[in-house]
Amino acid sequence: MSEQSLSLELVLNRSLPDRETQIHTAVKAAEQQFQPLFYELAWTDDPHMTIVPDSMKIKDIAIEGAKVTVTVDFRWSVFQACLIVEHLTENEAKLQFELSGDSLIMNQAFPPRWRYDH
Repeated sequence: MSEQSLSLELVLNRSLPDRETQIHTAVKAAEQQFQPLFYELAWTDDPHMTIVPDSMKIKDIAIEGAKVTVTVDFRWSVFQACLIVEHLTENEAKLQFELSGDSLIMNQAFPPRWRYDH
């Protein structure tokens, strides 16, 4: 298994009032692009696990020079057909960006899934 990564460039909208609002809007608009990362963070080895669409909520934006950390909550679910039950769980993720002019650049690596067979 090899390491996976998510590389994105999000363009900020300069017509919005401040940098934090620009970042919030760009990250929220790109929610679908974060799905692979969210899936890796929430992975349960259950083939019925899915990320809940439009569930991402931005909790915090920290800007330190060119480094931007956006803390988000997202939800994932597992549907157990045999019980006709859906389990919803909320996770937190810290999305790391580099601020470059009017763009947010993400190059976030995440390790391969480890599988333990008993």
